[in-house]
Amino acid sequence: MTRTVPASVSPTSTTPTASPTPTTAAPATTAVVPKTAPPAAPAAPRPHLTNASAVISQYYQDITDHNYAAAWALGGSNIAGTTYDRWVAGFGTTQNITLGTISEFGASRVHAILYATQTDGTLKTYAGDYTVANGILAGASIRQTN
Repeated sequence: MTRTVPASVSPTSTTPTASPTPTTAAPATTAVVPKTAPPAAPAAPRPHLTNASAVISQYYQDITDHNYAAAWALGGSNIAGTTYDRWVAGFGTTQNITLGTISEFGASRVHAILYATQTDGTLKTYAGDYTVANGILAGASIRQTN
């Protein structure tokens, strides 16, 4: 903290016993708590992904990175089947996701097998078919296989 002493006042040689206190109260601040809803768009501009496999890879990378807003914007909102908050909570025990196999069926359909390592060290395996349109996930059918 900086304290300004007027020029007409001479400094004293006594040692202060307490830290200086301001003569005016600091302005009150109000903390703004953000809602858990995702932003309308990712914070940073992202390249438009036209390859369906690249969209799936990026989607799961965003989830692994806990960048849920980006994954939601990449089409998670289209395939979640629930609210954003519940969707994010569903990944609460997911440590990371690794794609095992990706097979493309035409320009917009992809089949993928993925491995979700949980925070307790267990591994869950999923298989899914994804539809990509205009660079985002448009639909999916995913099932746990183990």
